[in-house]
Amino acid sequence: MGRVTIVSVAMVTGDRRATLDEVVEHRDLLRALARRHHLEQPRLRSDGSLVVHPANAGYLDVARFVEEASRAIGAHVYVVTDDTPGGEETTGEL
Repeated sequence: MGRVTIVSVAMVTGDRRATLDEVVEHRDLLRALARRHHLEQPRLRSDGSLVVHPANAGYLDVARFVEEASRAIGAHVYVVTDDTPGGEETTGEL
């Protein structure tokens, strides 16, 4: 995988955000990708966005996960980490 940028994700998804139904439909894949990218406790918010806990410092694992997940679904998978604003919102298990 090359360098991850917002532009690379937008080129794949056309800037369309994944819906709650799309995320739920791909939950097994998203859980597996989260594990591969060292993201723990993937949780789902009611708007279809994901909240994760990165095991490693920095956000490169998150960026790589977003790119791979967005390519797989065909729409941008919106992800926040639990240490940022919005990460503390009520969530359910992915």
